[in-house]
Amino acid sequence: MKTRAFIISLFIIVLAPMALAADGLRALQSLKGARTLDVSAKQFDAANVQDKPVVVAFFASWCPPCTDEFDEMAKVQAAIGDRPVTFIGINLFEAWGGEKDAARMARFIARTRPGFALIEGSPAISAAFGTIDRIPTVAVFGADGRETWRFVHERGAVKTYATADEIIKALQ
Repeated sequence: MKTRAFIISLFIIVLAPMALAADGLRALQSLKGARTLDVSAKQFDAANVQDKPVVVAFFASWCPPCTDEFDEMAKVQAAIGDRPVTFIGINLFEAWGGEKDAARMARFIARTRPGFALIEGSPAISAAFGTIDRIPTVAVFGADGRETWRFVHERGAVKTYATADEIIKALQ
């Protein structure tokens, strides 16, 4: 019985964090080869997700809380200054409720003015991050690739997006 408890404790203390880091690294590596959206102000470079903290925001242009969340991410960028953190927006569910609308996306970009790359999501990217099925969703990863924090907008929730303070705290 003591051996079993020791093995379980060993897993919790040593192996579980390593597995979480591996999952985070695997998720971030799934972004290699991802296509930058045509409307993105910045190009996506997969090298920017290695050895530094990463904030990933899953969004769609029709999502009102996503606009608020992008505003919060701009506050984070301003607050952290030159600190080496990569921000990425991943567009998911864009065609939900109809077809993709380039004009709607252009309005979203003009309204939010993201200072980070926007990439086109896919089922494979969604699965790599734990099957994203709600937006906005934000995941923060440490420089070691380990996920340190996640916000998911739940249906009917009062809180609809991640705040700058929450993201900054997760980056510390």
